[in-house]
Parts: sequence; structure tokens; C-alpha cells
Amino acid sequence: MRIHKASMAAAAALVVMTVGAPRRVVAQTTAAAAGTAKGTFSVAGKSATLAHAVAFNAGAIIYVVISDQPIPPDEAKSEFELAKYQFLHKVVGLELTLDHARKVTETAYRWDLGQHPCAGCFDVAISGGADGPLTGTVKTTAKGQAEKLNVDVAFSAPFAKASAKK
Repeated sequence: MRIHKASMAAAAALVVMTVGAPRRVVAQTTAAAAGTAKGTFSVAGKSATLAHAVAFNAGAIIYVVISDQPIPPDEAKSEFELAKYQFLHKVVGLELTLDHARKVTETAYRWDLGQHPCAGCFDVAISGGADGPLTGTVKTTAKGQAEKLNVDVAFSAPFAKASAKK
């Protein structure tokens, strides 16, 4: 009987030490998979989930599209084709224009079939090598909030390559 009581006391002490001991929680951050985004975008209280991202190299400038639906590379061989596809398919999301040094030169959003430029509405952090993917985050600034915009998204945008089919 003494062994049983001693075992019970030891087990109880172990439980108290385990439960009472502070635990170190390690945050697990994983890079977004290429071609994906994770976040939301809202305009005047209406929201959309942004789950896709892609970059298009147009020579002197690069377009990054973060959207609610994937953009097929064959539909975005030029700025005109990209805009046409987004209009016809009612794409919702963000557009970032970068110069050759990958500095953001323009920001806009797509909502209700229109493109709406909004300089200073978004805080963009972006990085990536010459061959991509371009990774980063987009968050709303005070100006964006005044325009009734809200965005908080992380993305990984590979450079689109058109398929070989003609």
C-alpha cells in the first residue's frame, strides 16, 4: 500500500510540475507556396479572399497581380491582354507595378469591373531574385483606410511563362 501511495504522490507531483511549467511556444512560419497569396481585401465593407499571385515581366516594368482567382499565363502576354482578362473574368484584387529595380511605382486595386489607382493606399514590402518568385506583403495605410479600403495579404508571385501551345 505504501508503494501505491508513493507512486500516486510522485505522479501527482509530475503532473503539477508539467502543467505549471512555462512552455516556450515557437511560431512556425512557412513561406507561401509559389503562386499563392493568403489574406483578405475589402472595399467599403465588402470583402474578398485573395489566394493567387503571379508576376508578369513586361520588359522595363513588372506587374504583380494578387487576386481572388488564378490568371492564366497565356492570357497575360501584354498589359492590354491582362486588363482584358481581368475585366472579362471579374477579377478582384491588387495590382502592383514595379520598375526594373523592383521598386513599386504604382498601386491599384480591381473591384466592380474597374481598376482604381490608389497611390499611397498600400504599404508594400517586396523582395525576390531576378527569376522570382517575388514575395512580400501588402497592408493598408491611413490613406487607404480613409478610402474605405482594408488589405492584409502575404504573397509569393512566380513569373508567369506562356505555354508552348499556339
